[in-house]
Amino acid sequence: MNVIDAVWKRACAHQGGGPGDRHLSALLLVHGTMLNGGAAAAAVGFEPEDLAAAVEACEYFGLNGLANVFRDIPAAADSEWDERRLDTAFQDMDPEGIMLPAAFEDRYDTTPEDFDPVERKPGFIASLTSRRWSVHQ
Repeated sequence: MNVIDAVWKRACAHQGGGPGDRHLSALLLVHGTMLNGGAAAAAVGFEPEDLAAAVEACEYFGLNGLANVFRDIPAAADSEWDERRLDTAFQDMDPEGIMLPAAFEDRYDTTPEDFDPVERKPGFIASLTSRRWSVHQ
């Protein structure tokens, strides 16, 4: 697993203490709810501070359009029109689903120090070569 994948996976598990890790985790949480349940689910499923953290995360990753959508999520709790508007805006923003990974990779390339280091585990071959093998064991 490469470093980018490891950091992404860690953020999905809400782990990692760097500012980049925390932002990615907050962003993925709300983004996943929008993908799976839409704006109404996000409006009732998150506290205002969770949505604020996701908005801040969007801005951190340079996703200002997505920040605007996330900022308006509470309106979907009371208005079907706002729910449809936000769902449509969200879907139209990134139909191929590459916006988040691309923004994350760009930010990681620019400021890797914002993310906790990834522990590299030795691969299978490395673990074999580090052992002392003997035919007399």
